[in-house]
Amino acid sequence: MHTRSTEHHMLLVTHRLGHAVVLAPQGEVDLESVGPLRLALDAEARHGEGPVVLDLSAVRFADTALVNALLRVRPELGDRLRMVAPSALVTRLLRVLCLESAFTIRDSWDAAVNRP
Repeated sequence: MHTRSTEHHMLLVTHRLGHAVVLAPQGEVDLESVGPLRLALDAEARHGEGPVVLDLSAVRFADTALVNALLRVRPELGDRLRMVAPSALVTRLLRVLCLESAFTIRDSWDAAVNRP
């Protein structure tokens, strides 16, 4: 499934990987473009059961809209929400906001899908 916001330059690719769902935003994630990602995270919080792997490796711009979307669903998703290989920009954003330890961040897909 692909959701594209052409006006705001964000593509959200979603797919299943075993028992996990993978959400992979690509491009710019900001207030104008975060909607599809927020909706996908909310849907997984309400109806999903397995890991929700957030691949942030292709995010070339992000602001607090991304962080707010993640913080909003964190109480419902808990350890089910896992990031894999966040881009340097996303890593820096989390570090500046002192939030890198607030989320489960894995170096590999295998670790993100198979380890809590």
